[in-house]
Amino acid sequence: MKIIVIGHPCLDIIHKNEEILTSYGGIIYSLIGFLIAVRKDDLIFPFFQINEEHSSKYFEILNSYPQIKKDLLSISSSQMNVVHLFFNGEQLNFECYQSTSPKIEIKRNAHLISKDSNFYINMISGFELDIEDLKFIRNNFTGKIYFDFHTLTRGMNEEGKRIYRPIENWREWVMNCDVIQMNEIERQNLSPEKFNEEEFAEEAIKSGCKIVNITKGDRGATSYFLEGQKIKRLSIQPETGLKFKSNVGCGDIFGAVFAYNYFRNEKIESCLKEAVEISSRRIEIDKIENIIDKLKKAESDNL
Repeated sequence: MKIIVIGHPCLDIIHKNEEILTSYGGIIYSLIGFLIAVRKDDLIFPFFQINEEHSSKYFEILNSYPQIKKDLLSISSSQMNVVHLFFNGEQLNFECYQSTSPKIEIKRNAHLISKDSNFYINMISGFELDIEDLKFIRNNFTGKIYFDFHTLTRGMNEEGKRIYRPIENWREWVMNCDVIQMNEIERQNLSPEKFNEEEFAEEAIKSGCKIVNITKGDRGATSYFLEGQKIKRLSIQPETGLKFKSNVGCGDIFGAVFAYNYFRNEKIESCLKEAVEISSRRIEIDKIENIIDKLKKAESDNL
């Protein structure tokens, strides 16, 4: 199976507990999620440009996995997303962008992509692609599209601070995807209409997507989908008693694991269950370089 992974890499500057730490972030957490779930014969194609100064270090923890293929990567001198993350205790308070990467040129490398490829799109910065790019993917490839709205739900003020604002044409984005993902705050701010969760899911599915995933932190996640003529709601909570170390990237890992199983035509309940189980265990791991090995081991222990 071929999976195209679209999303910006980031250099995160973390302001937490009176300390300042630097770490690579962004789409790397989605790639980690796929590497936890994939089989030996799967091919994962990251599709983005990355600053030449950071390229080798960004992929350091991924280089030992043969499923990662770099055919669609562009090494450039363009700016990298540099993001300041300000925490209040363990809670992310706000984000501020020091610099932003240019839009990913989807059409430039489209001829290198197999027509039956599946697409996982995570709007890490919100600037990865525009609606015309999404339509192009929908119209030119036969695979499924998993779309995480993420930071597309936020604009940016003059100081680089990301601020929630509604997307007027949100239905147009939704209708070109098979599965959409957002967290509760993103869902509340996505549409100009003040829908509750169930109303939003119904409107989204009416607009053309098949599944709406809403992540809920330590309460797990909920999937809405059409079964027969009725919209069904399915919620799964994580196991209790997990020891918290970090929740950075949990939503990205959730999306990648769900998307992978969905691309394999697994039942929605199985997709949701595994995505919640694996992403929730991420909170027990502090260092990004340890996530793949520890979560792969935890997954195999549960088989």
